[in-house]
Amino acid sequence: MSRFNGSVLLVGSVPGNAAHDTMSSCAEGLGSLLGALPDGETGFRRVWINFLAAKTYATCEQLETVARPLPVDPNAPGEWRTADMDWVPRGFQDHWQFKVKAPEAPLRFETLGYADEARQSYQTFCSLRDRGVIPHGVRFQVSLPLTESGTRLFIGHSPESFQPMWDAYQDAMRRELAQLSQEIPPGDLAVQWDIAAEVACIEANDHDPLMGLPWDAPGDPFDRYGQALVDLSPHIHEDALLGLHLCYGDLGHKHFKEPEDLGLVVRMANAGVAAIRRPVDFVHMPVPRNRHDDAYFAPLADLSIRTTKLFLGLVHHTDGVEGTLRRLATAQRHARGFGLATECGFGRRPPETIPELLRIHREAAARL
Repeated sequence: MSRFNGSVLLVGSVPGNAAHDTMSSCAEGLGSLLGALPDGETGFRRVWINFLAAKTYATCEQLETVARPLPVDPNAPGEWRTADMDWVPRGFQDHWQFKVKAPEAPLRFETLGYADEARQSYQTFCSLRDRGVIPHGVRFQVSLPLTESGTRLFIGHSPESFQPMWDAYQDAMRRELAQLSQEIPPGDLAVQWDIAAEVACIEANDHDPLMGLPWDAPGDPFDRYGQALVDLSPHIHEDALLGLHLCYGDLGHKHFKEPEDLGLVVRMANAGVAAIRRPVDFVHMPVPRNRHDDAYFAPLADLSIRTTKLFLGLVHHTDGVEGTLRRLATAQRHARGFGLATECGFGRRPPETIPELLRIHREAAARL
């Protein structure tokens, strides 16, 4: 039986001005349906891995900034960014790019910044729990990009930078995990690996210029995915929960590729749970809005993740309760005992849509 008690998973980001706002609204909206609660990934973390680009890579003296997102044009039609968001890309072709200045020299990142952010948000989490806003038993969730997700899309046309970036990221992430274990009681903690670039590399067989993969990295992309999990996951305390968020991207609310079915992520889930030398408590898989057909869910027949709880990204704000229940009904013909979520984090949604999105979660969860 999984140690993850909730029937709803919040993938990570939630629009809000601060951790207090996002954790309060989600706890009040979903309560005991939650097994873990993220801090909303506010501020520089609201556009996922671009936090690393703006805060860690762009300030590293050993890296050269080759490209950065275009400046904000307030007169451009459809421009959604504001002046304080000039670090945010518009899409895969408007992205941060770096290269290592001296690939033969050891590269080091002093910090990735996630543990520092988590320490501050955990204090807010405890305060809200003490006041009864967050139910006891709900864990504090920290979402972390797995190695290739945290590096590959920022390397661009510098394949010689791949291995130094990989090694430096792995080293820094081990230190981040050690800091988390020291500063947050493991019994209060849930760690989620965000796994998107890994999915992209495997889908594209490591080479797709349109997705920012213009060259092949060393080795097989599926093997690299497994190796990163094996190398890093044992550094997460066994009393902390661990989950895998398998993702097809959400930059500009678009996938880097529309999945044909759940086949690839089922294979990745099976391999990840089998390889990691500690319990894996949950796995999350995406479900596109237009996929309520049996063919999409059929690969779940091959799912073999032992006691790990499955979460399916069935919830979409754009077609509400009706569309979510349609996808849920199909999923229930292929699996049992799963929970529900959105496909990805919802930090880039308008804040005024969040109450309705939480309501969709509640109503759909009643049908599980």
